[in-house]
Amino acid sequence: AHFVVVGGGPAGIELSLALRARFKDMLDSNLSITLIDSSDGLLVNETPANRKALESVMSKYNIDTRFSLLVDEVTSSHVHVHSSKDQSSREKIPYTHIIWATGAEAHDLSWSLNKQCGLEVSETRGWIQVNSYLQSLSHPYIFAAGDCCEIVNDNKKSPPKAGVYAVRSGPILIENLTRFVGASKCAQELVPYHPQDDFLKLLMCGDGTALGFRFGIPLYGKWVWKLKDFIDVMFMDLFDVNKLPKLDEKKDEYDTAQYDASIERPPPLAADDAAKLLLRTDDDVDFHRAWDVLRDMMADDKYKNEVLDIARLSVDKQLSEII
Repeated sequence: AHFVVVGGGPAGIELSLALRARFKDMLDSNLSITLIDSSDGLLVNETPANRKALESVMSKYNIDTRFSLLVDEVTSSHVHVHSSKDQSSREKIPYTHIIWATGAEAHDLSWSLNKQCGLEVSETRGWIQVNSYLQSLSHPYIFAAGDCCEIVNDNKKSPPKAGVYAVRSGPILIENLTRFVGASKCAQELVPYHPQDDFLKLLMCGDGTALGFRFGIPLYGKWVWKLKDFIDVMFMDLFDVNKLPKLDEKKDEYDTAQYDASIERPPPLAADDAAKLLLRTDDDVDFHRAWDVLRDMMADDKYKNEVLDIARLSVDKQLSEII
């Protein structure tokens, strides 16, 4: 079996690794996986250390990666591609199974509303353009959040298309919708959404381990997978009907705090101990404590810099342990 995954973003990477884990025992040497992408490499916006760690993981699990390729056509047996650097360089990549994982696109509704009533969207991609209140620039009674929109802010670039931004804009969206329709006494005082500059990225490797990126350094091991699973389950648990947002009768507004804001943490570890903990790859790491360190770093820039100064000196050693 030859799987071809089109798209080298986090989804394509995780799918490639999941396919290897799922079918390696069944197919053994008869299994090959090729990941193709139009960019010059995997996750090109990550730090060199993070990209090197990812390359090591892909090599370890025997995922063939092909870059700077654009798909022209998909037949029943081959993916026809050409090089983004040389139009004349063309080839046919055989496959038995193909998975498409090429990232977000605008809703058809966005384009339709743009044509029908002038809803303001980005010119080439069709993202609904909103202000910091998640409110349409052209139609103030329309709100949008997540992948379908682009936040227009003179001081800051709109965040990338990632689930964490959709999740964290949710409480703000609920609050602003209820305020706008007059369900709140503060009907005109909308709440701005302030997207974080970066976020914890966690990639499942398929074998009970995961690779993570935060603050420019790679994290790897079973503890990273346990952390990913814990965060995902905690988030899904929010959809229990008993845990949905409720109107505070005293404040007459929704709680816009993030879903993980109430989790208490012990006092921070010493910077040296914190750096050593984050870079450990053994099976005995307490993921709860490691997550505490990451959250402490997010809350205190001075502490974050102290930990990173120490951690960066040991990153090369950690990378050698991944392979």
